[in-house]
Order: sequence, then structure tokens, then C-alpha cells
Amino acid sequence: MHPTLQSMGVTSIQDIEKFTLRYENGHDVLKIYYRREKGSLLPKSKKFKFGRATKTVLADGGQQTYRQVQEPSLIVLRAMEELEQIVGKQHATKASKDDLVKELEHLEKVVNSKIAEIKEKINSMQ
Repeated sequence: MHPTLQSMGVTSIQDIEKFTLRYENGHDVLKIYYRREKGSLLPKSKKFKFGRATKTVLADGGQQTYRQVQEPSLIVLRAMEELEQIVGKQHATKASKDDLVKELEHLEKVVNSKIAEIKEKINSMQ
């Protein structure tokens, strides 16, 4: 399912909560945060550093000037794609759960209102 993350040693894929990526001292730093139970001895996050590839590219076609450009590692790009799939799925599940809870609360209000209306009609018949 997630070959890049597995090759990096990430095993608790279902527990991934969020991730961040930043550039620091010439490296891309990917930090993965996990959902952990209180008192768990497992780490709450893991940090990975990736070097950047340096390429020489033509800067201006007419002048024949070149410049060096740094690009992120292919591994970090693939890991980001996999993490976005994981975190995105979790957000979609949570959003639909929140929607269902709201829908259920609305239904409870409607039913309670209807019950009160029927009781009022019954009481007025006596």
C-alpha cells in the first residue's frame, strides 16, 4: 500500500495523525506525528532528513548562462503523496462522521418536537 513509507521504516501507518515538511540547513525535514494513547511508550513523532539534488540548468537561452538549482529528493516527494492519501482519508472519514452526528442531533430535535406536539393534542382532547 505505502512502499515509500514502509521503506523508511514507518510501520504504524493507521496511527498517522499529521505531518510537516520544512527546509532546514540544506535538507528537507519531514516529521510524521502519530496518534498515541496516554501513557504509551511509543514515540509521538518521527523525523526524517533528506538531502537535495543539485542540478545545473540553463538560466537564459540567449546568454548561455547557467545556474544551480536544488530539487527535493524523489523519496520525500513520494512519501508526501502517500502521507496526503493517508491523512486525506482520515479527514474525509472524520468529516462524514461529524456530518452524521449533526444529522442525528437534528433528527432528535425534530422527533422530540413532534412528540411534544402530539402530547399537546392528546391533553387538549380531555
